[in-house]
Amino acid sequence: MKSFFLLLLGFCVNLLHLHAQNATPVSWAAAQKNRQATLVVNYFQSPMFSYSASAKDAPKGICVDLMESFAKYVSTKKGVQIKIEYHGYDGFSKFYEATKNSANGTFGIGSVTITDARKKEVRFSPPFINSANFLLSHNSVPTLRRMELMAKDFAGMTAYTAKNTTNATRLEAIKKQYMPTMQIKYLESSIEALRAVARDPKGFTYLDFVYYNDALRDKLPIKRHPAGDFTGEEFGIIMPMNSDWQPLLQEFFSEKGANYRNSNEYKKSLNTHLGESAVKLLESIQQKK
Repeated sequence: MKSFFLLLLGFCVNLLHLHAQNATPVSWAAAQKNRQATLVVNYFQSPMFSYSASAKDAPKGICVDLMESFAKYVSTKKGVQIKIEYHGYDGFSKFYEATKNSANGTFGIGSVTITDARKKEVRFSPPFINSANFLLSHNSVPTLRRMELMAKDFAGMTAYTAKNTTNATRLEAIKKQYMPTMQIKYLESSIEALRAVARDPKGFTYLDFVYYNDALRDKLPIKRHPAGDFTGEEFGIIMPMNSDWQPLLQEFFSEKGANYRNSNEYKKSLNTHLGESAVKLLESIQQKK
């Protein structure tokens, strides 16, 4: 697999959208009436979940596979032909705000954590994966003994995080509980945060396990501190509050005998984009909790 971070350089030249937004999303009610619909699917660069090499390339990843399977389900089970138009964003905040304020028939994909606060702003699909989050630093940093000693073991270090993410919220909570003097630098994306830590011998961050997995693949000087492992998150697809597509997504996930997360399609997607080692890592971390 080519280095995700090298490929990302071509993408970052385009600060907003990868594709011109030409499609007009429609409601599920209108789709049933017309027997066809175009769905607008927003995504942000998220390793393994939703990513593209450049503005000219179609996105791929676990979430893209999910949406394509959903489109096939709607076609097969409901007789409604679905076309998907993908729109890329360079950071989580822009992606989230654009999706939240979009028209019915718009979806947002990537490593989006399901939270009670976000449920007041957007609709969620059922969770498509249970995530693990890791405390990461430059590999020159001695291993954190336990969270209670963070102020001592990480003294003089700087935290990097993407603004408006759950990992930013987690770092803020850790600062309050364990390290009041923590300096936090807010960046536009989690990828930027990881790259900052790889450059800074006194840098650290909290990131989803896929970023750690990608760092290992790219042989970045990144170290995981097991004392900070967290496995209490789930990822979901988001939709604006005016969307009437949510019940159909719930049906897609829960249909008797065809639950997407139990399907061979889903298992193949995980192994293709995460790799067997990452899948096993995630399973082992979750079994410990």
